[in-house]
Amino acid sequence: MPSIRIISGKIGGRNLKTADNKNLRPTPAKMREQLFSWLRPVIDEYVCLDLFAGSGALGIEAISNGAEKVVLVEQNQEIYSCLKNNCAELNVLEQVDLYRQSAENYVRRTKDIEFDLIFLDPPYEKDYINKLLPQIIEKFAKNGTYIFIETNSYEEEVYHEFMELLKEASSGDSTGRLYQINK
Repeated sequence: MPSIRIISGKIGGRNLKTADNKNLRPTPAKMREQLFSWLRPVIDEYVCLDLFAGSGALGIEAISNGAEKVVLVEQNQEIYSCLKNNCAELNVLEQVDLYRQSAENYVRRTKDIEFDLIFLDPPYEKDYINKLLPQIIEKFAKNGTYIFIETNSYEEEVYHEFMELLKEASSGDSTGRLYQINK
């Protein structure tokens, strides 16, 4: 079974087991390391959403670096089971809320919660960002919320009137951009 190493924080160095699934495309380690070097000064006690959780690497890395709570949403049963087992083995179940459902259903059904940090790393080529971003910002973001969006390197920067691009990093065929909401 393949694995992904947690880069930093209190559970840094531990491994996440991952399903051997063609739909799973974890955020590259180099990009996670860069992202959390940007976020480390501010992430303490954050409530985070990892909407396309997959391996859980982004959300669990957030917990490792001081986030208070992370909501992990994953639709695929095999990947979800692996994610749940990893959270149990790493003793972070009390800090996560796990949902086995599609991102669309979570966005449509969930009310009355705002996040400090939102991770969006959807399957490439599916246009989830354009479909869901306006609803995500309206329902889950407050002034100052950070949104990390990972896309294929050839895709253009995502634009929304309330988002300001703060940082950008690339690794392999992935580009990650950190935005902040200014409503």
